[in-house]
Amino acid sequence: MTSEQNKALVTQTWTAFGKGDIKTAFANMSDNVSWLVPGTTPGVSGLKRGKDEILKFMSGVGQIFPEGLNSEIRKTYCDGDTVILELTNRGKVSNGKNYENEYCFVFELEDGKVRRIREYVDTQKAKEILFS
Repeated sequence: MTSEQNKALVTQTWTAFGKGDIKTAFANMSDNVSWLVPGTTPGVSGLKRGKDEILKFMSGVGQIFPEGLNSEIRKTYCDGDTVILELTNRGKVSNGKNYENEYCFVFELEDGKVRRIREYVDTQKAKEILFS
Protein backbone atom coordinates (compact mmCIF):
# COMPACT_ATOMS: atom_id res chain seq x y z
CA MET A 1 0.00 0.00 0.00
CA THR A 2 1.13 3.56 -0.62
CA SER A 3 1.68 6.12 2.14
CA GLU A 4 -1.58 7.82 1.21
CA GLN A 5 -3.47 4.52 1.37
CA ASN A 6 -1.94 3.74 4.76
CA LYS A 7 -2.90 7.17 6.09
CA ALA A 8 -6.43 6.77 4.74
CA LEU A 9 -6.79 3.33 6.37
CA VAL A 10 -5.68 4.64 9.77
CA THR A 11 -7.82 7.78 9.54
CA GLN A 12 -10.85 5.69 8.51
CA THR A 13 -10.22 3.31 11.41
CA TRP A 14 -9.91 6.12 13.95
CA THR A 15 -12.98 7.92 12.61
CA ALA A 16 -14.99 4.69 12.80
CA PHE A 17 -14.01 4.27 16.47
CA GLY A 18 -15.11 7.86 17.12
CA LYS A 19 -18.53 7.17 15.60
CA GLY A 20 -18.92 3.94 17.53
CA ASP A 21 -18.67 1.96 14.28
CA ILE A 22 -16.71 -0.94 15.76
CA LYS A 23 -17.49 -3.20 12.78
CA THR A 24 -15.66 -0.90 10.33
CA ALA A 25 -12.80 -0.24 12.75
CA PHE A 26 -12.28 -3.95 13.43
CA ALA A 27 -12.44 -4.79 9.71
CA ASN A 28 -9.28 -2.70 9.34
CA MET A 29 -7.46 -4.52 12.16
CA SER A 30 -5.67 -7.84 12.20
CA ASP A 31 -7.06 -10.51 14.50
CA ASN A 32 -3.96 -10.31 16.71
CA VAL A 33 -3.98 -6.51 17.02
CA SER A 34 -2.54 -4.93 20.18
CA TRP A 35 -3.06 -1.50 21.78
CA LEU A 36 -0.58 -0.15 24.32
CA VAL A 37 -1.21 2.81 26.62
CA PRO A 38 1.96 3.41 28.67
CA GLY A 39 1.58 4.46 32.30
CA THR A 40 0.01 3.25 35.51
CA THR A 41 -3.55 4.62 35.35
CA PRO A 42 -5.92 1.78 36.34
CA GLY A 43 -8.45 0.90 33.65
CA VAL A 44 -6.56 2.92 31.05
CA SER A 45 -2.87 2.00 30.94
CA GLY A 46 -1.53 -1.32 29.83
CA LEU A 47 -1.47 -3.63 26.85
CA LYS A 48 -4.73 -4.74 25.29
CA ARG A 49 -4.32 -7.86 23.13
CA GLY A 50 -6.87 -8.80 20.51
CA LYS A 51 -10.18 -7.35 19.45
CA ASP A 52 -12.04 -8.60 22.54
CA GLU A 53 -9.76 -6.69 24.94
CA ILE A 54 -9.90 -3.59 22.73
CA LEU A 55 -13.70 -3.79 22.60
CA LYS A 56 -13.83 -4.00 26.40
CA PHE A 57 -11.50 -0.98 26.66
CA MET A 58 -13.56 1.04 24.16
CA SER A 59 -16.83 0.23 25.96
CA GLY A 60 -15.27 1.70 29.12
CA VAL A 61 -14.47 4.86 27.16
CA GLY A 62 -18.12 4.96 26.07
CA GLN A 63 -19.26 4.87 29.70
CA ILE A 64 -16.92 7.70 30.66
CA PHE A 65 -18.06 9.83 27.70
CA PRO A 66 -21.81 9.09 27.34
CA GLU A 67 -22.21 11.87 24.74
CA GLY A 68 -19.22 10.62 22.75
CA LEU A 69 -15.69 11.82 22.29
CA ASN A 70 -14.79 14.28 19.54
CA SER A 71 -11.39 13.78 17.89
CA GLU A 72 -9.73 16.53 15.93
CA ILE A 73 -6.94 15.02 13.85
CA ARG A 74 -4.33 17.73 13.40
CA LYS A 75 -1.49 15.91 11.64
CA THR A 76 -0.99 12.57 9.93
CA TYR A 77 2.47 11.22 9.15
CA CYS A 78 3.46 8.05 7.34
CA ASP A 79 6.75 6.23 6.89
CA GLY A 80 6.38 2.84 5.27
CA ASP A 81 3.94 0.78 7.34
CA THR A 82 3.91 3.20 10.28
CA VAL A 83 1.28 5.95 10.52
CA ILE A 84 1.29 8.59 13.26
CA LEU A 85 -1.76 10.64 14.20
CA GLU A 86 -1.56 13.79 16.30
CA LEU A 87 -4.97 14.72 17.62
CA THR A 88 -7.00 16.39 20.32
CA ASN A 89 -9.81 14.53 22.06
CA ARG A 90 -12.64 16.51 23.64
CA GLY A 91 -15.78 15.45 25.40
CA LYS A 92 -18.15 15.82 28.33
CA VAL A 93 -17.27 13.34 31.08
CA SER A 94 -19.96 11.43 32.96
CA ASN A 95 -18.85 13.34 36.10
CA GLY A 96 -19.88 16.63 34.40
CA LYS A 97 -16.35 17.87 33.66
CA ASN A 98 -15.14 18.91 30.24
CA TYR A 99 -12.24 16.87 28.88
CA GLU A 100 -9.57 17.99 26.44
CA ASN A 101 -6.24 16.26 25.97
CA GLU A 102 -3.53 15.99 23.30
CA TYR A 103 -2.70 12.56 21.90
CA CYS A 104 -0.16 10.93 19.64
CA PHE A 105 -1.00 7.51 18.22
CA VAL A 106 1.46 5.27 16.41
CA PHE A 107 -0.22 2.68 14.17
CA GLU A 108 1.85 -0.14 12.73
CA LEU A 109 0.36 -1.88 9.71
CA GLU A 110 0.93 -5.42 8.52
CA ASP A 111 -0.59 -6.95 5.40
CA GLY A 112 -2.89 -3.95 4.92
CA LYS A 113 -4.34 -4.09 8.46
CA VAL A 114 -3.62 -2.33 11.75
CA ARG A 115 -1.42 -4.67 13.78
CA ARG A 116 -0.21 -2.48 16.67
CA ILE A 117 -1.39 0.77 18.25
CA ARG A 118 0.64 2.78 20.75
CA GLU A 119 -1.15 5.66 22.43
CA TYR A 120 0.74 8.53 24.03
CA VAL A 121 -1.25 10.92 26.20
CA ASP A 122 -0.90 12.87 29.44
CA THR A 123 -2.39 10.16 31.64
CA GLN A 124 -2.02 12.31 34.77
CA LYS A 125 -4.22 15.01 33.22
CA ALA A 126 -6.72 12.36 32.10
CA LYS A 127 -6.79 10.83 35.59
CA GLU A 128 -7.41 14.23 37.22
CA ILE A 129 -10.33 15.04 34.92
CA LEU A 130 -11.86 11.59 34.57
CA PHE A 131 -11.52 10.12 38.02
CA SER A 132 -11.55 12.98 40.55
